[in-house]
Amino acid sequence: MTNSTAFLAAARQRLDRLDGFLRQDPSNNALLIDAFETALSCGEWARARLRLEQGQALDNEPLAWRLREGDFWLAQQRYEEALGVLETLSKTPNPPPGFAEVLLHNLAFIDLKRGRYQDCIARLAPLVEAAPVSSDSADLQPTVATRALQQLWLRALHHDAQLTRAMTWAKDAEARRELDTGAAGVASLIAIDASDLASAHRWSAASLGDSAPDEAPAEALVAQASLALASRDAVRAAALADAALRRHPDDGRAWSTRGFAALLAGDLAGATAAFERALSNMAAHIGTWHGLAWTQIQQGNLPAARTSFEAALALDRNFAESHGGLAVVLAMQQLRQEAEEHAAMALRLDKNNVSGRYANALLSGEVKDANDLQRLARRLLGGRTSPLGGDMADLFRATEQEPERKDT
Repeated sequence: MTNSTAFLAAARQRLDRLDGFLRQDPSNNALLIDAFETALSCGEWARARLRLEQGQALDNEPLAWRLREGDFWLAQQRYEEALGVLETLSKTPNPPPGFAEVLLHNLAFIDLKRGRYQDCIARLAPLVEAAPVSSDSADLQPTVATRALQQLWLRALHHDAQLTRAMTWAKDAEARRELDTGAAGVASLIAIDASDLASAHRWSAASLGDSAPDEAPAEALVAQASLALASRDAVRAAALADAALRRHPDDGRAWSTRGFAALLAGDLAGATAAFERALSNMAAHIGTWHGLAWTQIQQGNLPAARTSFEAALALDRNFAESHGGLAVVLAMQQLRQEAEEHAAMALRLDKNNVSGRYANALLSGEVKDANDLQRLARRLLGGRTSPLGGDMADLFRATEQEPERKDT
């Protein structure tokens, strides 16, 4: 039995017990809340609606039950219905403590899920950025609502590629001892993308703490997996990525990291499958297109590798490694003029670009066969950071017991 199956079975058993208690005490508000939230957790929508209607009929804590009505629609990803409830609540005069923060979170969460990252950021900024992140003293943990807002804020900034703004905010919050450990996990993955490996290590370690891998924040697991790639530890990187995927099976970054772990281990079929799964969920991630393309080169599938590098270029025409990688493919296809053009562009964009130099070596004849290609790649790419960490030389694993060429 998988962890998710076991969770659902336990939740449904608990829900059955709560139903029994409610038959004896149908007006118990606490029991109704528990039954409603348990039903949501296991996708029992009809039973959740029943408890929602009973709770609203009691007229006990009407605002709280209206918020739960929003939760009912959010859990089903029915965002229009959720907005209809939440926007009405935004006009509530003199709301009770904490009400406005929960309402703000839920509205911003809808922005995020719809891909409206800038709207989400604009909605949250006045509260999260313009004032201290918590009204608690520095020695206390932020409130539950504040912790949720921190995580949502950082995820929105990450999706909108506002890495500098996110890093500055996270470091300021950390300095005030107001950075939630869950938010630190989100920040750790941002730090990976910002090439701040020290912060990535510190925040992911703080976020993971003593939690079991399957209970840890997914972003922290992906960040730790990326750090393992940087240390060339394919086994640990794969295990951490797998732990993240058990929590979020459709997480694109976790699948991409899993792909790089497979590539580092020389498992080309596994790398291809993982990269393709990643791109089905985040088609705009350039590093994943690169990982897939270099995997396809090693598989000898040059037409597919060309398509992958062209997809990366379509996302950013000024990224040197995309031009350089495409130049390598074109050179291997004997398309000399096009290869020279992309290699030159790569080196204009970045004079230290290794893929462009690699393509020029192919064009000059310095590379003559597959083993030469691997040896030259390891020499040219060694010491350069690959997407999501690690050494670019590791993208070209030597064939086991690679034979030495003998002159005849």
